[in-house]
Amino acid sequence: LEELRSGRRFDGQRTQTFKMRPEQVRAVQMTREYFKNEAQTNPGQPPKFLWNAKMRFGKTFAAYQLAKRMGFTRVLVLTFKPAVESAWADDLMNHADFEGWQFISNKDAHNRELNIDEQFSAADPARPMVIFGSFQDLLGTNENGGIKAKNEFIHLVDWDLVIFDEYHFGAWRENAKNLFKLADEEEESDFDPEAYK
Repeated sequence: LEELRSGRRFDGQRTQTFKMRPEQVRAVQMTREYFKNEAQTNPGQPPKFLWNAKMRFGKTFAAYQLAKRMGFTRVLVLTFKPAVESAWADDLMNHADFEGWQFISNKDAHNRELNIDEQFSAADPARPMVIFGSFQDLLGTNENGGIKAKNEFIHLVDWDLVIFDEYHFGAWRENAKNLFKLADEEEESDFDPEAYK
């Protein structure tokens, strides 16, 4: 029906064509401007930007639009609430704006009888990809206390964008704070997690 209405051919299930709402456009524009400014004023230092948006804002869709507008092709989404995976997968795989993008996750890999690293290796490196994972899995260790073999690639890729979703569900824990922390990075920040809570 959507193809007939719009006169446009869609790739498989990609029938969603809605646009960003004004508040989403503003969030994406503000974040882009901040990232570009930080790249000039603090080169080599990854910028951090918090979207403190209410439920139903459409953070997932807006985050994908940000990645697309910034030309990011390697996006890592980490969450303390793995149940949100379907929202991340649906927005990417059903919207016409993200045709050609790939979604990789433990759940999707298991459905294909693969590990996530095998699914990542089989993905087309010329196309944008989103890797979705839970902090619980990523922070988990093997029997020797090291990184799980299936998660090693996550630590080796130079990510264009790392998104911490459902941050309030556990990112204040010490092991989570240390995961992507650079030496002396947090000490220079004036962010007060206690005040934020």
